[in-house]
Amino acid sequence: MNHTRNILLALGIGILIGAARWILECQFVAPLVGPDPQISIWIMVSTVTSIIVAITIAPIAWLFLHGIASKSMISKFAATMPLLLLLAWYSTGFINLVQIRSALLDSANPKTDGDRLRELASFKNGPGYEIDNRIAKHPNTPPDVVRSLHNRPDQVGTEMCLAENPNTPDDVLRSIAELAKKSDIWSKYYREALKRNPRHDEVFGSNGAPVTELTELTE
Repeated sequence: MNHTRNILLALGIGILIGAARWILECQFVAPLVGPDPQISIWIMVSTVTSIIVAITIAPIAWLFLHGIASKSMISKFAATMPLLLLLAWYSTGFINLVQIRSALLDSANPKTDGDRLRELASFKNGPGYEIDNRIAKHPNTPPDVVRSLHNRPDQVGTEMCLAENPNTPDDVLRSIAELAKKSDIWSKYYREALKRNPRHDEVFGSNGAPVTELTELTE
């Protein structure tokens, strides 16, 4: 009877912790990213990871429940330590998810100050590209942080956010305009983003050069 109870309790502990991880990531973190084609992949990976968490914790929890019933202190210690170590290891994942949630919320909050945005610019966990995009268009992002976001590999969305931000330094806007001269699939998106910048005419002239000229050449 006790053996069956311990198995059920161990399974319950594993499922509870795995489910808590899945709920935290898929219900409280992933939705903050907003519409993104990668969200479905993220949720799928999270589901598999949460199942692995549940499967690995359950047998260790059973050993713990079996061991604490022993009269030997050594047996109790030997049964407790593996569970504590495993929980400590998995807790880092929970902490990481909380940090990702905080980073997503702060980068989207218009009241976030420059120091926090500077800190977030080096945040690499989770959807770092989305955090970079939010920092790139944030009104409080310091100029040096804006420059650090420019030309990050494979982050076209970040460049477009920089192009639209009226607080982006002129030299960065002109650099993005140079990117718009390239004949690739992203060129027109860079041009359109620069045109949406309220300071477009101030930086490039009332005739919109060089962005307008580039547009005419490709039409």
